[in-house]
Amino acid sequence: MSRSTRGRGRIGVMGQRRLMVSLGLTATLLASGCTSKGEGAASPTIQTLATTTVPLSTTSTVDPTEKSVIEGYRAFWAAFLKAADPMNPQHPDLLATATGEQLEQVQKAFLARLSGGEVIRGTLDLRPRLAGPVEGTTATVNDCYADDTHLFAAASGAQKDKPGVVTQRVSADMVFQSEVWKVAAVHHEGEGCTPA
Repeated sequence: MSRSTRGRGRIGVMGQRRLMVSLGLTATLLASGCTSKGEGAASPTIQTLATTTVPLSTTSTVDPTEKSVIEGYRAFWAAFLKAADPMNPQHPDLLATATGEQLEQVQKAFLARLSGGEVIRGTLDLRPRLAGPVEGTTATVNDCYADDTHLFAAASGAQKDKPGVVTQRVSADMVFQSEVWKVAAVHHEGEGCTPA
């Protein structure tokens, strides 16, 4: 049964501001406020808390494959933020961390933002966990992340949306491709979750 038939909404072009930007992905770990580019401006960041992000992350018995899945998920959101400012739908980091439907959705959304002279800046505070065992070349990651990303005019740096942090509950389909774990689809499951 596909994810779309389980009542999970796929992230649309506009929904990707808060979930992908986050996206939602992380976008996906935002604990600090965003700033516009300029002298002394902070770069977009993805914050991590090793003791709460991945189950058993503080032990030496963490399965290397499971760890790689989580790292692939985090890499996608880092690439998302990097490719969003300056806006670049063909950014090599994005191409290296996303595939299939998710890559297409992000590229379309970013192309629209690029045409509108917009960028996405801010932070995502990701808290990913595996939803179950890794099955061959596929896995599912669940996340409840704090999204403090926002839309800005690239030329003036003016913020174009309302300030504030929103928590997003998502799941991500991960696939092992070209020797790395990539995000194949992000499913938005709701707002207002409590990060673990």
